[in-house]
Amino acid sequence: MKYGSVCSGIEAASKAWEPLGWKPAWFSEIEPFPSAVLAHHWPKVTNLGDMTKIADAVRDGEVEAPDVLVGGTPCQAFSIAGLREGLSDDRGQLTLSYVELANEIDAKRRERGEPEAIIVWENVPGVLSSKDNAFGCFLAGLAGESSELQPAGGKWTHAGCVSGPERVIAWRVLDAQFFGVAQRRRRVFVVASARKGFDPAAVLFELDSVRRDSAPRRETQKAVAALTARGVGTCGADDNQAQAGHLIAFGGGNTAGHIDVATACTAHGIRLDFDTETFAVHGTQDPDTNCELAHTLGRNNGQENACIAFSYKDNGADATSDLSPTIRAGNHDKSHANSGQPPAIAYAFKAGQGAKAGGIGYAEEQSPTLTSASSGTNLAPAVMHGVAVRRLTPIECERLQGFPDNHTLIGWRGKDADECPDGPRYKAIGNSMAVPVMRWIGERIAAALPVEVPAPRNWQRPFLKWAGGKYSLLPELDRLIPAGKRLVEPFVGGGSVFLNSEKHESYLLADVNADLINLYQMLEVDHIRVCSLAKILFERANSEEAYKELRDEFNNQRMGAPERAAAFLFLNRHCFNGLIRYNRDGFFNVGWGKYEAPYFPEIEIKAFKQKSHKCVFLNAGYRRTLALAGEGDVVYCDPPYEPLPGTAGFTNYAAGGFSWADQISLAESCVAAHQRGAKVLISNSTAPRVIELYEQHGFTLHHVRGRRAISSKGSARETAKDIVATLGV
Repeated sequence: MKYGSVCSGIEAASKAWEPLGWKPAWFSEIEPFPSAVLAHHWPKVTNLGDMTKIADAVRDGEVEAPDVLVGGTPCQAFSIAGLREGLSDDRGQLTLSYVELANEIDAKRRERGEPEAIIVWENVPGVLSSKDNAFGCFLAGLAGESSELQPAGGKWTHAGCVSGPERVIAWRVLDAQFFGVAQRRRRVFVVASARKGFDPAAVLFELDSVRRDSAPRRETQKAVAALTARGVGTCGADDNQAQAGHLIAFGGGNTAGHIDVATACTAHGIRLDFDTETFAVHGTQDPDTNCELAHTLGRNNGQENACIAFSYKDNGADATSDLSPTIRAGNHDKSHANSGQPPAIAYAFKAGQGAKAGGIGYAEEQSPTLTSASSGTNLAPAVMHGVAVRRLTPIECERLQGFPDNHTLIGWRGKDADECPDGPRYKAIGNSMAVPVMRWIGERIAAALPVEVPAPRNWQRPFLKWAGGKYSLLPELDRLIPAGKRLVEPFVGGGSVFLNSEKHESYLLADVNADLINLYQMLEVDHIRVCSLAKILFERANSEEAYKELRDEFNNQRMGAPERAAAFLFLNRHCFNGLIRYNRDGFFNVGWGKYEAPYFPEIEIKAFKQKSHKCVFLNAGYRRTLALAGEGDVVYCDPPYEPLPGTAGFTNYAAGGFSWADQISLAESCVAAHQRGAKVLISNSTAPRVIELYEQHGFTLHHVRGRRAISSKGSARETAKDIVATLGV
């Protein structure tokens, strides 16, 4: 899957979808600092900049139409802080540009016969209640309706699904706190597509039994929600049970007293929306009765040191034990509350409490002021104060969004990364999506895609019949043979491997059989003449007498190169079992095969011609060939197999045969090629001394199943286990 990302920011989608194997086709970001983060982490991915120009580029074929379009168009126009300008705001209009881009991507993919794209969009919940029905306009655009959609009951719900002429669309409000990050961050996520067999509702909607944000049980438990003078916390069995506080929650229309179920926690600096949200804070001594609830950052070390988070630009005006605000981006037009300042944390310890080693108030290189302690519990004197304030660090903000530490710590404006300013980091992080939520959506999309059963690959048959050929082993060999610049085969034989290779740019193909290499070379030079001569032989010489006469002429070397190539092709297709065998004098001595009408492999020769221009054919032994292999090469050796114990075996494919000394020399030559940078594979039998030889030289052994095809009896050509020994693979 490849995706295009608009309003990319610092790319939560890419960090979320990397484990899925999805790849970015392009980004679109105009802000300088996020663009620098993108260039730092994804230098090879193009940043197209202005998203309003991408639709035309996709239409003209200048920009790829990806499988997935993802983006979160600016949310300030739909937020309370942005005064909910909606579609009248330039930023809100980008939402409609997003629809235009989605339509052009689908049009281009249909033109190319590809399935339509999957659309993923994110925004703040305020878009559901903007005064100009911005969400209804957005849904209508995606669905292909001619007029804006109106919500049933006058208000868009937090989850729903619609279908139109163009797409099926589902949306749902998701809170990041239920996906493993320590902040309450509610966002609307939309998934839409016209792809056949893909259901957006299956991505966003879950059965109640598996939802991660189900309501807690209401009956009385050991730990109860209550308001006490002790502060915040849950009453539980710990060392400081007497000091423990309880859960405090406000909201849901109740502005006076606490309630027992905390549903969300956000902050807008000067306005709290009690009608729609509930606010909760936990102390640091909670035994964590709800394992799915993300707590505020805290510091305890055995004492009740409650944490309070607030917008510190207000100088602590909103610092209460009741509120843990959402991390904000800030620095936006007409968005005072989004002032670009991160939340701060206030922490305190009890009056009279000293600074224990590692505790609050303790400083390794600072000598504390002497104090008196009547309780006798102070291990070190400390300067006492009620509340100390610090900012959330950029790393803490990155963690709150699910990013790796220092994701935004980059070289910036001529300065090294260690001098990167915090301001643009806070803003970029606050504008981002939460990584764990995007990962969940990506996983759900992958699970909802129709399962496509890949069509079985059609392997190209060689035009020669070849004893010991690897056509039947191609699926397993293709899995083992790695990609590389050049494939080197010292025992090319019938050529099944190189003919089916799609991982290499060029081929060095060698064999000790001069007739075989001559045939390959002549077909490359003038395949029309060779085929014409061979066809005449196929038509006129299919008898035992004519076969023997041609074989004698072939052995007496009374032919030119093209004629000899045609004769070799004829002998191969008419001899017994396609066996290529020479006696000690170098004469071809295989008998006539008695085939009624041998097949002329014209189609297979054409397939060979399509690949032969990338090949160098060399009449040479394995030592000379392997001496040419080095960095960037992949070597595949298919020597005559070592006979198994108790079998006669056959290794005389060429004059002189292939001895055990050759097996040893081949292994050593392969090791030398690997030391020069080549990746090496050797096929052979499972003869014990072969396995021992390869293991001694550091090869990794892979067992594969092959079919023996030399026996004169078809019943004896049984499936047997072979090995493929590899170095550097």
